[in-house]
Amino acid sequence: MYRLIEFIKRIYVLVLFLIIEGVALWSYASSSPYTEAKILSRTTAVGGAISSTIGDVEHFFSLAENNRLLTERVAELSEQLAVYDERGMADIVGGGDLVDSLDKEHMGHFRYREARTVSMTTNRLRNFIVLDKGTEEGIAPDMGVITPNNELVGYVVSCSSHYCVVQPMLNVEFSTGGRLVDNDHVCMIIWPGDSKYRVEAQDISVYAEPREGMIVEVRSERLPKGVRIGTIESCELNSTKSAYSAVITIAADMSRLDNVLIVENTHYGELEALKQELNL
Repeated sequence: MYRLIEFIKRIYVLVLFLIIEGVALWSYASSSPYTEAKILSRTTAVGGAISSTIGDVEHFFSLAENNRLLTERVAELSEQLAVYDERGMADIVGGGDLVDSLDKEHMGHFRYREARTVSMTTNRLRNFIVLDKGTEEGIAPDMGVITPNNELVGYVVSCSSHYCVVQPMLNVEFSTGGRLVDNDHVCMIIWPGDSKYRVEAQDISVYAEPREGMIVEVRSERLPKGVRIGTIESCELNSTKSAYSAVITIAADMSRLDNVLIVENTHYGELEALKQELNL
């Protein structure tokens, strides 16, 4: 009891000041309709700012889930788009019910699964990416990996039950086929190891006449048509003047990968078996 009395003695001036200040503010606020309206508008503005801040914080923490849902939707739409590319619009519409034609049992032979980046490197000669999908989700080596914007990332090279390792374009052991969109001439894509923003196209035909700004897409049985690698930044003839080589600016931002799509060609095993049979 003695300590309580001593504590009250120490703070009674502050308490008295707060009481008087409160009474004064209340008196001022209720003195006229104008002051009531002004105070109401100020308190509403403050309350709105606080609510907006809370909403922004909640939105920030929900971004990861929203991105996951959007990537799943992109995967579904990519499968549907593959049907149009394989059959043609006329065949689908002429077949009767459009919804039935997009049924999973009648889809094209490319399947899309969303995944998220667990870890990755970009500063080595042999970089890698780890994704949060593995054999339990149907992932296997040689599946393609692209961004939701249909840009090449790399190929799956190894899997565990719940994870897979991707060999990205930023790996000196990486190679894939490429295609110049303007004229369908093919090339080989490699990474020289000198920049995380560029790869190199080799063995471009002299008849291709490559030039700055040309779009280069993937040409591989592991991925559907239309997956972009990047655009030609510069090109030159080799020393024998028999082929061009070109520097390509990578379309995907390889240092900021988060949600990606894993692409499966369900006919890939059949193609590989045929190649082995013919010793190709």
